[in-house]
Amino acid sequence: MSDIKFPAIGHTYRADYGELAYRVAFADDGKTLRWAEDKATDFGAIAKTETYQAIPIRPGVFMVTWREADGTTVTHVEDFENNTLHAAITLPDHSFLTLPGKWTRLD
Repeated sequence: MSDIKFPAIGHTYRADYGELAYRVAFADDGKTLRWAEDKATDFGAIAKTETYQAIPIRPGVFMVTWREADGTTVTHVEDFENNTLHAAITLPDHSFLTLPGKWTRLD
């Protein structure tokens, strides 16, 4: 186990991929997150909850992974020092997306 602390715990971030943007809220439990499209007006009512794993790559950079109920898998490389992220997403139809983005703390 690493003693590098995951800095997102208890905070909300905006993942901005250009035409797509999402809010990601990391719970204080260090195990779950909630996400929804950033343009959603009622985040609390529509956000989906996922169980994630955060693996430190180096201080300030983490690989964060989760699997959604529909079979979608998501991998983020979240760079908290440079406010960037890279997402790799496999959809239920097995199509694959890679998205570079901006990672901004909202609270």
